[in-house]
Amino acid sequence: MREKRPRRYAALLVLALVLTGLLCACGGGEKDITAFQEKAELLRGEALADWVRLELGDAPAGSAGHVVFLSVCDGTRCASVFQGTGGTLDEAWDGAVTNAGEALKKSGLAPKWLKADLVYLSGEFSAQELEDALDFSEAGFLYYGAAFDTKFETALLEAELNANRIYDYENSGIDLDALNGYLKQAGRTPLKALPDTYRLFRTAGWICCEDNAVLRVSASGLDYGRRIVEDVTPDTIVPLIGSAAAWLSAQADQNGALDSDPALHAQALSALLQAYRLSPSQALKECASKAAEYLTRQVVFDDSGRAFLRGEGEFTLEGGASALSALEEYMALFQTDQYLDLCQALGAGILTMQDPSNGSFVHTLDPQFAPRDAFRSAGWDGAALYALCGLYGLTDEDAWLDAVQSAAGYIIAADYAKYGDSRVAIGMDRLTEYVPANADYYAFALENGQKNLEGIASLDTSSPAGLELLMASYRTYDRMTGYGGSAEGFHLNLLLNAIRTRVQRQLDGFFFPEYAMYMAEPQAVLGAFMTREEGFAIRKEVLCRHISGYALYCGSYEQLLADGLNDGTN
Repeated sequence: MREKRPRRYAALLVLALVLTGLLCACGGGEKDITAFQEKAELLRGEALADWVRLELGDAPAGSAGHVVFLSVCDGTRCASVFQGTGGTLDEAWDGAVTNAGEALKKSGLAPKWLKADLVYLSGEFSAQELEDALDFSEAGFLYYGAAFDTKFETALLEAELNANRIYDYENSGIDLDALNGYLKQAGRTPLKALPDTYRLFRTAGWICCEDNAVLRVSASGLDYGRRIVEDVTPDTIVPLIGSAAAWLSAQADQNGALDSDPALHAQALSALLQAYRLSPSQALKECASKAAEYLTRQVVFDDSGRAFLRGEGEFTLEGGASALSALEEYMALFQTDQYLDLCQALGAGILTMQDPSNGSFVHTLDPQFAPRDAFRSAGWDGAALYALCGLYGLTDEDAWLDAVQSAAGYIIAADYAKYGDSRVAIGMDRLTEYVPANADYYAFALENGQKNLEGIASLDTSSPAGLELLMASYRTYDRMTGYGGSAEGFHLNLLLNAIRTRVQRQLDGFFFPEYAMYMAEPQAVLGAFMTREEGFAIRKEVLCRHISGYALYCGSYEQLLADGLNDGTN
């Protein structure tokens, strides 16, 4: 019997090992954190460089000394943020790595992106001073993290605060409910009350991406919190346009609708086509084809066979023009005339909204096709100009060009430059393609650009419509000088400076991983354009303008360089 005991114990040992393996497989053991450790080590090499230590100094976080945040995100849910504090940077780093590692061993969270933030500046703010700062700042633009105690035991990064609307700009304070909801979701202890004193701080950051490339994140300025991009080139922009178009196409329903509003659907289709032109793909082509078919089903005809885009209890000039432009662009891109008859009917519908005596447009019709509103937006006139020019290009019929020139005369006489609308600029630019010898068109187009130049250049927001206007103005200038026209009095250097500024500011509105990781569903917003001042909201109309402005920029990039785009400050 004694001889069998070792075998019995061996069997029991094997059984124990099997059970242990099963428990580990079912989540009972520690998870593998090798991927996290690899990314953390890559980040350490950049974040703890000698020059960084020198810049941080001794105690940038006040009595907390040094503070390091590590944001871990798998792409499907909001980043988990861990921190470490210490008398030295190494202590703080090691503390953050340890805290993150211990949590990941339990949760199994695999980092698609790992971001490191090091506090380099901080200061005490009373509750009143924080309220004043929020009241003074435009919504979404207080670029400071906040610690709710001096030891940074409860502290949130700027992106956490703004992405989750914890900074309440409307009421100038911290939204305690939003804060506690965020803390609870993160498995952290909620606060019973807000403190009388905060410690606001800024961080220097680096992100380790999916491919393990480490990118430096801006630590100051309007690009605070996103990757540093020195030169905005087509190589930079085309992939962003492609990802935004992919996000847009993913919103299409089974019928091909990109949006429930037919006018916005038409604008979205145009944006997809602009993206396809820069970077063709079968997926985009299929989506665009289905969207074009859907658009045709949103058209309504009057008794005379004139076409209008379906609206909410009305027919709008914008809707008809947007539909016409989208279908024209589709046919030109894919070398087909399948929608030509419908485009002519839409053009006829637009002409019924024009007063032939002065060229002005009625902006809306009621359900019985009777005039309703004389004016809604200057941009609608610009959209009509653009669409009718395209129809002239397709058919070579003078009636369309005559209508455009009549409308342009009205726009110039009514001084539409005062509106600063990008669609007016784009429409006038297209008109000079077909009527290149009319000095009045160039004069107005350049005045429109120059009159609105300073206001656009000084905006803190991404303002994609601003880039559209600047690029349309530049294209018109380039065409005019190409024909030998004089640009005396036009400040090209100021326009180039403004364009260079705008293309950077629009990057602030792109959902890079370093922004997306702090949203509830990062993968759902990644690669789209958002509006920071609206709580990082994605608006399709704005996203389409981002694509449009950047597409115009890419199309003129080589000529911009030749004219001195990157020559210092011009």
